[in-house]
Amino acid sequence: MNIKKLFGKRNEIIGGHFNELRSKLGMANHDEEYIFSVRTEICNACPLKNGNNCNALKWMNPNTLEVADSSKDGFVRGCGCRLSAKQRSKLSLCPAGFWGGEFDKK
Repeated sequence: MNIKKLFGKRNEIIGGHFNELRSKLGMANHDEEYIFSVRTEICNACPLKNGNNCNALKWMNPNTLEVADSSKDGFVRGCGCRLSAKQRSKLSLCPAGFWGGEFDKK
């Protein structure tokens, strides 16, 4: 992994945890919280969700929601992230493409 990508991931993680803390302290931005709640609903319906994590031991076809124990064409692997923080990271993307990019400047 190159250094730029490593620091980018670090910023995603820190941002997600910071926004999670802001929410718990009642200091969250309401518009952002709405987007985070939509992300939560999407993840809650995803077959890769395992507790509060995206299951990195499974692969899923984003079109059919079929789950497999090994890699297949058209399947994406779960990211393994702690979802309550990842869903609140403005920089993060769902590996299946179900959410992300809502905060990109247009």
